[in-house]
Amino acid sequence: MKDIGASRLLLDCTLRDGGYVNGWEFDRQTVWNVMDGLYRSGVRYIELGIMGRGGVPGKSTRFSDMDQIVPLLERREPDCHYAVMVNQAEAASFRFPQRGEETVDLIRIAFFKKEKAAAMATARELKAKGYQVFLQAMATFMYGPEELDGLIDGVNELEPAGFYMVDSFSTMYGRDVRAMADHMLARLSPEVLFGFHAHNNLQLAYSNVIEFFSSGTDRPLIADGSIYGMGRGAGNVPIELLMEYLNKSAGAGYDVMRVLDVFQKDIRPIFRQYYWGYAPEYFLTASKDMNSVYGWYLSEHGVKDLQDFDAILDRLPQEVRYTLDRKAADRAIETYYGGRDT
Repeated sequence: MKDIGASRLLLDCTLRDGGYVNGWEFDRQTVWNVMDGLYRSGVRYIELGIMGRGGVPGKSTRFSDMDQIVPLLERREPDCHYAVMVNQAEAASFRFPQRGEETVDLIRIAFFKKEKAAAMATARELKAKGYQVFLQAMATFMYGPEELDGLIDGVNELEPAGFYMVDSFSTMYGRDVRAMADHMLARLSPEVLFGFHAHNNLQLAYSNVIEFFSSGTDRPLIADGSIYGMGRGAGNVPIELLMEYLNKSAGAGYDVMRVLDVFQKDIRPIFRQYYWGYAPEYFLTASKDMNSVYGWYLSEHGVKDLQDFDAILDRLPQEVRYTLDRKAADRAIETYYGGRDT
């Protein structure tokens, strides 16, 4: 693979974000196939899963203990960065050993605005243990300009390996991506790798990453993708599309067929069992600046008509729109159908 000066990088999150589709039920051989195919294609940042409860060791990429990741790294490559994500809300539940040859290299901390101080403290602890740390500012649009500047100042002081803006609810258009990226790049330390995670509720994830990569800077940038866009709801950016884009725009030399082979053998069977991709329900959540998980929840609870779906979303209080509140959703469904003329 041609070295493009590490200026535009890709991180694959199939085994983590894709896990929202199938409950993280990836067996060990599938994980190895994904890891090997991505590495041979040229990807050098691979996320192996998420810290969480309920996964069956050897059959899941949801890990309740870091020791469960050790067998997956038997096939690690020395020039590849292997990552795991932890949600700040659950970070205190897990034990993170000192970084070593049997641990992941990189820990990504996902946090909402109210968790910023706690996430910074977690990042500081993990850095002291030798890990590379990426801070993922979930729903970055929730930060006002002054709050965003304060966040970036805190990141600069901490100096993690990377910092991401995250379009958690898929509400950003290209102009929004460029404006936020330019604002952050003007303030973010050049020592911190700047990243972007997009979702596809509005069918804009791919074009938004291209907009991000087109930022007028020579400094390294990194964006997430997943094989065939595997991810909850409308899914993510198909990493094979980003690879081809970088091949044609920057001569990157990714071997796209390696990833398509993994899709054909390992991911397509999952897609046939569990659908992901654009759907009007996820468009509606994005149009209302809401967490797309409500699209899944209402669909799972029998809301099929799109007019009903839209009206029920409008009944959700503003304060619960960013994270799933099952009781509030149940009340909205009940009061809507109970109050309709029959």
